[in-house]
Amino acid sequence: MVLGVQERISTKMAMLSPQLQRAAQFVSENPEGVATRSLRYVAKLTGVSPPTFTRLASALGYEKYEGLRESCRDHIMKQGLIFAAKAKALQEQGPQEEREGLFVVRQAKSTISNINQLLKSVNPEQIEVAAKNLASARKVILVGMMSSLPFIEYMAYVASMGYENWHVLGRDSRSDTSLINGIGQADVALVISKAPYALRAIKAAEQIQNRGTFVIGITDKMSSPLCQHCDSIFIVSTETPQFFTSHAATLVLIESLVGLVVSYSDDSVSQRIASVEATGHKIGDYFPKS
Repeated sequence: MVLGVQERISTKMAMLSPQLQRAAQFVSENPEGVATRSLRYVAKLTGVSPPTFTRLASALGYEKYEGLRESCRDHIMKQGLIFAAKAKALQEQGPQEEREGLFVVRQAKSTISNINQLLKSVNPEQIEVAAKNLASARKVILVGMMSSLPFIEYMAYVASMGYENWHVLGRDSRSDTSLINGIGQADVALVISKAPYALRAIKAAEQIQNRGTFVIGITDKMSSPLCQHCDSIFIVSTETPQFFTSHAATLVLIESLVGLVVSYSDDSVSQRIASVEATGHKIGDYFPKS
């Protein structure tokens, strides 16, 4: 039986040197990063030299580092149906837990934990800089695909009450290429991408950053392919007992950002919000007296 990368690490970990253990820990926790990123990028991300990862590959029984990467790819393929597997596990628990109300407690605890992790990890200065950049930008480009798209659209909807210069990539009247081609150093982009990472979002972030635009990223791991294309990155936990990743902490972060952006803006923004709200009442957008 051929051992996978996780099995090899678990059986060899105690025999490795501290430096190799550090590298092995990263590989164990981030197989997708090792599989998809260059050795140079992984070394820069971890602060561990490329030769150390090569020695780790040898210590784990691979002829070359590429063998370790291939094993990581195999691991990812086996995890490819992770959402389906989680859904199956939920079904196998049966309805008893749901009837007793235990699942909602687990879900709530997980969500609270994710938000608490955000509160502990977020740098107040970093979020302040991000908000000020968004407030002063000529244009703001919002990027999110798959499950991240609704949160990008929600952020754009809220921001639209105070600003006319926020655009959602793929939802604007212009084509993606036209929108990206029209931005530069005076603009800011915010990109959300969580595992499994949408290739289109990563490619868009890369192209946007290449134009000198300040890119803010929200993702779930430091090994995320989004990180290398961002000037400011926020890591949010997505852990949950249900089958799909949680976006609750992301929602807290983007709502906080929009609130801060408004606080750093001039009176014209609050005046526009009042005008938009008044117009909404006049044309019947809102239920009377709501």
